[in-house]
Amino acid sequence: MRCSGWSSLAISVCSALLLAAPAAAHVVASPTFLASQSTESIGFEAPNERDDPMTSFTLSAPDGIVIEHAHPVEGWNGTVEDGVATWAGGSLAASATATFGVTLKADVEPGVVALQARQGYDSGAIVEWPVTLTITPPEQSPSENLALAGIVGFIGVLVLVAVVVLALRRRPARPSGGS
Repeated sequence: MRCSGWSSLAISVCSALLLAAPAAAHVVASPTFLASQSTESIGFEAPNERDDPMTSFTLSAPDGIVIEHAHPVEGWNGTVEDGVATWAGGSLAASATATFGVTLKADVEPGVVALQARQGYDSGAIVEWPVTLTITPPEQSPSENLALAGIVGFIGVLVLVAVVVLALRRRPARPSGGS
C-alpha cells in the first residue's frame, strides 16, 4: 500500500505530537526513520538528567545497521570502531542536552530496529537507553513523500496566488462617488 505525501505528513505530525512528552525523558533519534538499502544522517539528542556531568556517549547498532561515521560535536572526540560510535573527552552539565550525529547505513528488511545508547557520567554511572528507528521500504521513504508533499504544497500556493490575482483584476471598478 502506498501512502500519499499528505498521508505521510499527517502521520509524521501525529507521531511527533504523541511522542513529544516521552521524548524529553531519554535519548531520541531524529529523524526516527531510515529507508532500507540507504544511508542517512541521524541525530541522537541526549539530555543529562543527572546531577553530575555526562562525560561519554556511546551508540551501538544491531546487525544490518552500520555506523559509517560519527559526526563532530564541539568539545567531544568522536570515533567509530567495530560498529560502535563513541564520543569522549567532553562534558555535558546537568540538565543540558547535546546532539550526537552519525551516518547510518541500513541493510535490513523494513520494520523496527533498536540501537543502544549509553551515557557515561563523571561519577562512573552508566545509563543505557534503547533507541528505536523505523526501517521503511526504499520506495516508500517518508522523506521522499515529504518532498512530494512540499512540491504539491508549493504548486497549491502558486495556484492560489494566481486565482487571487485574477479575481482582483476582474473586480469591477467602483464608481467614484460624488454627492
